[in-house]
Amino acid sequence: MLRLPRLAVGSIQPSVDPQPVCWALMALVSGQGHRVQHYYSTACFPRLDGGPSATGTSSRHLDSWLMTPDVCREVFAHGADGTGLAIVEGRYAPARDSGWRGGNLDELCDWLDLPRVVVLDVTHIDGCCVPQRPPQADALILDNIRDMHHLARLQTTLESLWGTPVVGALETLTPLRAALARLPRGAAPPKELCHDLAASFARYARLGRLRELADRREFPTVRPFVFKASDRGDAPKLTVAVAFDDAFRCYFPDTLELLELSGATVVDFSPLRDESLPTDADLVYLGCGHPERHAAALAENHCMLFALREHVCAGRRIYAEGGGMAYLCEHMVTPEGDRLPMVGALPLVAAAHPRPTPPTPVAVTLARKSWLGRPGTSVRGYLNSNFLFEPSGDLTGLVSQPGHERDLVGRYMAIGSRLHLNFVSQPDVLASFLRPACEAMSSI
Repeated sequence: MLRLPRLAVGSIQPSVDPQPVCWALMALVSGQGHRVQHYYSTACFPRLDGGPSATGTSSRHLDSWLMTPDVCREVFAHGADGTGLAIVEGRYAPARDSGWRGGNLDELCDWLDLPRVVVLDVTHIDGCCVPQRPPQADALILDNIRDMHHLARLQTTLESLWGTPVVGALETLTPLRAALARLPRGAAPPKELCHDLAASFARYARLGRLRELADRREFPTVRPFVFKASDRGDAPKLTVAVAFDDAFRCYFPDTLELLELSGATVVDFSPLRDESLPTDADLVYLGCGHPERHAAALAENHCMLFALREHVCAGRRIYAEGGGMAYLCEHMVTPEGDRLPMVGALPLVAAAHPRPTPPTPVAVTLARKSWLGRPGTSVRGYLNSNFLFEPSGDLTGLVSQPGHERDLVGRYMAIGSRLHLNFVSQPDVLASFLRPACEAMSSI
């Protein structure tokens, strides 16, 4: 058995975001010298990513829609090993009743035996009318309290009605929350902001009760079958060049670790600053991000644009998601209306969506031959709506489901995806990354 202190922290009110409370708790525990590992309950990227600012480590992703229980347990144990506390953030069932069909925090609680901590925003409570207590709630954290007297009154009422202990609270902190609301999509809150949240939370937190709850049960020992070093023998070593800078920074840490465990050499580079690709790059991986905010600098880096074009012309592979797909297009239209030249590997024009919607779960089937997988291969991911794509020439759609023809597209050896794919849940697709280009195509 493993000792993995762990908690699920989520809201039940549809319009309430549990992130500020999660950041406060994580920053407080991390500030006391404990290593904290944060997980999202879905494999999609949030509007704001405060996990690294609060803990100093990258957030990871679980997902009951993408992963089997066994894979989910291994992904959790892999990231949480050696930590002082693991926190899984999400929304419980009442907040999911709007038709959501993706990852489910309640299922993760069952699979991982997570104690359930409910975040309740007290500004949404009308008098003594409180939300229905969710099944199996273990503790309450109150958000947006005014002061200690306000907390004491609410604690008496809620503990009487729910029979569930209140183990902490976070104040309204109007200026701080206003600063959060002004942050651009995809930004990481400053560390100082997380520390201020932690200072407020520390005044009301019952950390002893939270620790007792987190240590409630041991975790079954997991035998690695996903995160297991691969013996590729004399297979050629592949170099995967991963774009990472202010324009491209959305990746699943587990995917990058699996590439390395499988024998690939992962090297990062910057499309904003570098003039060439890493030496001997076999495959270029362009993750999501917000290239529209850096479109002028990307367009002016002619050396990198030329290097990527040469990479494609040499018959080498590029895989790009979301913002990375927009960078591969012929042109990008910025929010200000500027039309700027990009790589040109895909005959598309990408325009920043004026009103992007939250990521949505999508399941498609590969219908055409490509190095990404055989026809008939099932692919699941979360649709990124940050860009609108319009064809400017011949383009091969890799899937045939109506309405999803442009979700996965290809031209030569470049593939663009509007879906965020967490390959830890799709080993067959990940395996195609690890084959040399000629072998990947000839095996289909």
